Amino acid sequence: MAKRLSEKRPLEMARKRRSLRVWIVPCVIIILIAGGLAAYFWLPRSYFLRPQLVEYPLSAEETPGWKAGPEDVLAFADTMVVQAKDVLIGLGVPPEVIKEVRLSKGEDPHLRWEVRSKVPGALPLAVCNLSLTHLAHQLGGVVIEGSEDRQGNELWLRVGLNDKQTNLFRLEQSEELERFAGRIAIVIDDFGYQDQNLILSFCELPQPITFSIFPEEKHTAWIAQQAIEKNHGVMVHLPMEPIDYPERDPGPNAIFSDYAPEKIAELTQDALASVPYAKGINNHMGSRLTQNFEAMKAVLRVVKRWNFFFIDSVTSSQSVAYAVARDMGIPSGRNALFLDIFEDEDAVVKRLYRLAAHARHEGTAIGIGHAKPNMLRALQRMLPELAEQGFVFVLAEEAVHPSDP
Repeated sequence: MAKRLSEKRPLEMARKRRSLRVWIVPCVIIILIAGGLAAYFWLPRSYFLRPQLVEYPLSAEETPGWKAGPEDVLAFADTMVVQAKDVLIGLGVPPEVIKEVRLSKGEDPHLRWEVRSKVPGALPLAVCNLSLTHLAHQLGGVVIEGSEDRQGNELWLRVGLNDKQTNLFRLEQSEELERFAGRIAIVIDDFGYQDQNLILSFCELPQPITFSIFPEEKHTAWIAQQAIEKNHGVMVHLPMEPIDYPERDPGPNAIFSDYAPEKIAELTQDALASVPYAKGINNHMGSRLTQNFEAMKAVLRVVKRWNFFFIDSVTSSQSVAYAVARDMGIPSGRNALFLDIFEDEDAVVKRLYRLAAHARHEGTAIGIGHAKPNMLRALQRMLPELAEQGFVFVLAEEAVHPSDP
């Protein structure tokens, strides 16, 4: 009997150990969830808003958009009317001809908004139809009904969520209405060390772009000369401290936030002096430095003394650089869109379309890309097409906001 009991004990102990291991996993999960919730509610909100350790933060366009659930009828209707206006403007419809009408409750209690607009004769109604349909699907809705008149000059769309109609669109084509375009300034960064054939190919682009050139690189002066001879612009691409240094190295003679103001001024002055024909600067990396008010003031004092303009590359969503430059009365601008976050040529083309839509909406848009072959090929494809649509390409110096009087 004693032998049998002793034989059972190891088996019972093994079962207890297995039972204990089974309970450990859910306990650990519960502790982690509780800890996470406690951190969310008790830590300062700014803790969760720290910029990512990248030099190209994703814009809102790259994040998943809101999508209506089955009961979000009012939210869908209101979101649809706001974003539809942006879509139409992005297609070239002048903002002033788009009218939004809030509908009173009638026979259909869910029909909330009507959008009426004239459409330029150069913009096919089929394109408007496809774009609004795509928007409705993105937001979780559908086009319930659509029709055109016999001449193809008017389009009606009823959009809704499930079987509930929420938005009505009435578009009328007008040959007298000109398609609204805008001004686009393209800045190409990181010039200074590339193969000369690549540089000369950028120079041969017929539309003006702005070359942002590293100071004191092997080909700095030669690139500036080539750009000017082909009527392109020249800027200084000033290396600055990123958040994740030393994992990411901004290169030689970069400006760091812990440098004394005198050293920052000296480095800035040397950089500006090393790039012939330059009229402005933008930051290379710099996601840490551009968040530092005092360090940026030290940089921008030199920029102002040289009568240069400044473009904030916006490598950090918390950058103060543009605001500081404006306060100091320096002609300034902000990067609206990095064009080659994804280096694939087709991806760059899509970003150029987005930049064009931004220019239509805002009047002027600045986009930044990098001196690489895929960027060049995308520009060769897209610049003539966008110019044909009425967009005007300008140098960065023409796109910045003027200094305050």
